[in-house]
Amino acid sequence: MNQNDKKTLMDIIKSKIDGGWNFNDIQEFVIMQQDNDMFLEIKNEIENYFQVKQDINDKNKKYWMLICNPSDWEDDDDYNTYHVNETLKNLHNKEDGEWWKINDKTNMELKMKVGHRGIIKISNDTRNENFREDNDGNIVPLLDAGIYGIFEITNDHEGDYVYKFDNGYWYIHITMINNYFDKNINISSTKSKELIGETIYKSQSSRELDEVLFNRVTKYINDKS
Repeated sequence: MNQNDKKTLMDIIKSKIDGGWNFNDIQEFVIMQQDNDMFLEIKNEIENYFQVKQDINDKNKKYWMLICNPSDWEDDDDYNTYHVNETLKNLHNKEDGEWWKINDKTNMELKMKVGHRGIIKISNDTRNENFREDNDGNIVPLLDAGIYGIFEITNDHEGDYVYKFDNGYWYIHITMINNYFDKNINISSTKSKELIGETIYKSQSSRELDEVLFNRVTKYINDKS
């Protein structure tokens, strides 16, 4: 392959990396289009581009606080929400992640990117027993307010990470990377206010979070573990 053809191939590869392809995707693509020898020839250049992208992402990385109001989990106010407890407890077990409704009045959907991380905060649980009764007639407990875990924004199986649902709201696709609720170490509302500040904690809508505050939360959990 001459230098012009090789440059064209690298331009195609870079565009696919920019579009979200991982290293294995690129390797398979090059071998399919050319052969393994060509892949080995340009492997260092591919790895260097991945590193450049990672450095840029790290520099521009943002952190977020997503809100869960157990009483407002469903769009229908008459919908029973007993399942919220189990959903939160098992978020880390969902291989396909979870779509989470965000504040669509601040253009968050334009700022959030794959790889960004954040915390999930549970607001005060005001559900009455009728909304906490499961299919067997059992009443699930009220959730304690506080910070329940760390998430990362990820692509779903179709490659999407932000999507406007039919209900008119924007949703972000997340994967739990540390589920405090499942480990019975969720951070109380009192401690959460100490870690991120009362004003931010009392926010009723999802919002951006300063990296220093995010690191405070993760350090607190690491020190407890």
